[in-house]
Amino acid sequence: MEYMLANTDPQNVFFRCVEDCSEAIMVTDTKGILLYVNPAWCQIYGFTKKEAVGQTPKILHSGYQPSEFYRQMWQTILNPKLGSWKGDIVNKSKNGALTPVLLTITPVRDPNGQIVGHMGIALDMSAQKQLESKVLQQDRLASIGVLSSGLAHEVGTPLGVVRGRAEFLMMQPEVAKSPVLGIGLQTIVTQIDRISRLISSLLRFSRATDDVHNQDIEFLAVIDEVENLIGQNLKASSIELKLEIPKGLKIHADFNRLQQVFLNLMVNAVHAIQKAQKDGSGREHAIVIHAERKGEASDSSVVITVKDSGCGIAPGNLRKIFQPFFTTKDVGEGTGLGLAIVSKLVHEMRGEIMVESVLGEGANFTLFLRSR
Repeated sequence: MEYMLANTDPQNVFFRCVEDCSEAIMVTDTKGILLYVNPAWCQIYGFTKKEAVGQTPKILHSGYQPSEFYRQMWQTILNPKLGSWKGDIVNKSKNGALTPVLLTITPVRDPNGQIVGHMGIALDMSAQKQLESKVLQQDRLASIGVLSSGLAHEVGTPLGVVRGRAEFLMMQPEVAKSPVLGIGLQTIVTQIDRISRLISSLLRFSRATDDVHNQDIEFLAVIDEVENLIGQNLKASSIELKLEIPKGLKIHADFNRLQQVFLNLMVNAVHAIQKAQKDGSGREHAIVIHAERKGEASDSSVVITVKDSGCGIAPGNLRKIFQPFFTTKDVGEGTGLGLAIVSKLVHEMRGEIMVESVLGEGANFTLFLRSR
């Protein structure tokens, strides 16, 4: 290796190192005009060399950082005592995607030590940021588990006492003579039941995964159970349930978890359609469940879609839809745990779930589950 380097043009060796570097590298002149970008830079940001050279790094500005951020950054770079800058920054690719990077900017000097430009080296931090986000999410879920266990005892027990007292008072002759008292006591019972449902949701959400019992389940049997539970809601809202499920299709999953997943998805679909109906949508409304087997028999999966013709999901909400306590429903109508529970249960069964939606046209939830 030493012999090879000694007999090779050093400039050519340096150029090849820069060209083959996995970090995104750009070089500008003192006015900030891009003179060079390496292939990794082009790959991360989507610009060709021809498109980039002659431009300024402003083509990467995402709006994520304020103008004051860039002012202070260049103040540091141009400071003779410092001369370089390093920090996290979010850039925008050619297609508009945001890319978090760890950026280092250093001066480029000529043989006399004069600054003739600057070099920026960017390390794509997308994977690390996603991992950090996932870890934070898991920490949050663990906290919810601890909280819900305490709530079940510390809040659930006194709530049961209050509810019992209210029901006892409702049976008293004096209350029967006073409609105002009767309505007030019934309101207390109703609100206590609402709190109890929230606590139950929290407990289901935080339940340990040790009791997952995956087995071969006929998928139609699961949907039949769910339809029995919400059939009246479908009928009352004139919603047609269309099943596109092959007979005998089996899924390797936990029956109770699978039932809860599709119950939550279908209840959400009903609510979305009811909202669309209130907004004046005159089209026919339906929930379509489509299932099919994918892959070889020895390593196959089942892909299931639950599609509704409801109000749809705003683009800005799609990334948050599976987060605990996130809800677009009116205050008092939802806990924000339904889809978070769905996501948790699907992953416990070693599956995946994704969502697609067009606002005003409905939503499409796709599940990937094991068939064996």
